[in-house]
Amino acid sequence: MARSTIPRRATQYTQIDGRRCSWVRLTAHEAAAAIRRERKQPRKVVDAVHVYATTDRDGTPLHIGYVHYTPGYWSRVADVINVYEIPTAALTDL
Repeated sequence: MARSTIPRRATQYTQIDGRRCSWVRLTAHEAAAAIRRERKQPRKVVDAVHVYATTDRDGTPLHIGYVHYTPGYWSRVADVINVYEIPTAALTDL
């Protein structure tokens, strides 16, 4: 049996005050669950959650999840953003 070439892992990038600070590899389902969980947060915690369908540089379909935390929610920083890159094939391949 041939190995699948469909990427099944998502990546979460955390950006603090305009600098990328960390990244974590997740399953597509973990990333989707994190975005859904952030949508349920009150406005005093998260002020924007967006999901965009796009392609990467090679033309592979990709979903980008964007979570922006309310300024002042995190101490000693002004701006915190989580960005999730999820391969579309990983979401639709069940």
